[in-house]
Amino acid sequence: MDNERFATELLREIKQSAKRWFIAFCVMVGLEIGTIAGFLWYITLPVDETVIEQGVEDIDNSNINQNVGDYNGKSIPESDQNTQSNEK
Repeated sequence: MDNERFATELLREIKQSAKRWFIAFCVMVGLEIGTIAGFLWYITLPVDETVIEQGVEDIDNSNINQNVGDYNGKSIPESDQNTQSNEK
């Protein structure tokens, strides 16, 4: 008789444990579906696109430089780069 109670108690514990695992599984599936739905919603949002048009007219006989940092768009030979890096 004592063995039957013990077996019944074990079966009840297994049933409760299986129920808890099933609930945890359902929660994780819900979270994953929510994450995917959130991602799909995010990628369908409108994008603010900025278009910048730039034009140059009459560039014959003109000097156009692009100012980048301290070098004003002109390249520096390697020998000068080594001396400048040692000076700083």
